[in-house]
Amino acid sequence: METGTSYFGVRDVDHVTSDLDRFADEGLDAILHTFSERDREYYTGTMGDIIEASHDRGFETYVNPWSVGRVFGGEALSAFIGKHPDACQVLSTGERIPAACFNAPEFREYMRGWTRDAAGIGADVLFWDEPHWFIASWHEEEYPEDAWACRCEHCQAAYEEEYGESMPDEQTDRVTAFREDALLDFLDEMMTLTHKEGAENAVCLLPSEDADHGLSDWERLAANDALDVLATDPYWAIHAPDEAGEFVGYFTDLVESLAEEYDKRSQIWIQGFRLDGSDATIEDVHTATRTVADSDVDSVFMWGYDACRIISDIACEDPEAVWNAYIDELPAE
Repeated sequence: METGTSYFGVRDVDHVTSDLDRFADEGLDAILHTFSERDREYYTGTMGDIIEASHDRGFETYVNPWSVGRVFGGEALSAFIGKHPDACQVLSTGERIPAACFNAPEFREYMRGWTRDAAGIGADVLFWDEPHWFIASWHEEEYPEDAWACRCEHCQAAYEEEYGESMPDEQTDRVTAFREDALLDFLDEMMTLTHKEGAENAVCLLPSEDADHGLSDWERLAANDALDVLATDPYWAIHAPDEAGEFVGYFTDLVESLAEEYDKRSQIWIQGFRLDGSDATIEDVHTATRTVADSDVDSVFMWGYDACRIISDIACEDPEAVWNAYIDELPAE
């Protein structure tokens, strides 16, 4: 079983190599490096050096679009949405929101460039992290409960071309299907380009089988020839408090079965952020990790390294205990 962690926030190669050496000593053999819009703009060469240092230590190396366009997971800002407001999503209320639209030509072109650059710095796998349309609860602003996106000019034009009618302002079953189709079309284009650029693809779906959080039918993604790794991140403390084993177990079984059916690799992520320091919580980390370690899943990661202690907004209260609980339950080589 491949074992790894996400890594972020450090762009001094000397410091990175020290952490990589420690991860190797702790038994990890894979690493995910975040590649944000800021990284792409200012640190591409440095990121290449970091990827090289990871390969020198034998790590399988993943790279993800950390909060790029604010439609992937991550704690990073997006310059794209400020520079290209016309490429942002529009709510059903008519309000434009700070998140790029998957159907906007400017965003597609930006992501083609990101994909080429991410593969170009040496990534083994591009990790498409929680791709999603607008989710109201993820934003500090208050939005109407029934508001949805996207009804921008690009989405309306694509909808009318597909169905021969104007896009309604309520979220009908047909609108829901359109949103899923558009997300899958976006992923298909980027994953196909990734293969052309010499890297593999992993897609990490949010642990919810509904279109409001990504995809309701995971099998459609699993069947895509350009997908290499099917992943999800069943962060129990967010979605199912006090049910760590059951929640992680359900999505582990789901990913494992779909990956086996479609000849993909499978991957599960363990929560290592926003956890309190109670004994019960630390035991949940043990339970979640052990659940995956005892399965036939191909890969397990924690988000993120050292239980996110360097990001004060999401750091665990006892990061050392959380990290050690993860490391302690990993299968021996």
